[in-house]
Order: sequence, then C-alpha cells, then structure tokens
Amino acid sequence: MAPVAQTIRNEEILKTEYSEKAAIGALYDKLSKGIESMKKGDVYTIDEAWEEVDKI
Repeated sequence: MAPVAQTIRNEEILKTEYSEKAAIGALYDKLSKGIESMKKGDVYTIDEAWEEVDKI
C-alpha cells in the first residue's frame, strides 16, 4: 500500500472506536489463523512474518 494511502487508512482506523471484546476477538481470529497455518506446515521467513505483524 502506498504511504499516503496507508496514512489515510491509519487515520480512519484511529477514528473508529472498538470495544475491548471486539479487539480481543480480532486478535483471537488472527492467532487462530496462524495456528492453523502452522499445523498445515506453512512456513514464512522472519521478514514475511514481521510484515504480517505490521499489517495488524
């Protein structure tokens, strides 16, 4: 994503209010996908892993 577009998206996210329950639910969903990926044997480089973390 272009830096300007990313900045706009970040500002939009910051303006949105989330409940603690919604935030925990989103984190749980991402962690569940990661665990399933590990079980299937998907492998990522450390750089790819950090890119995914940065997206969250």
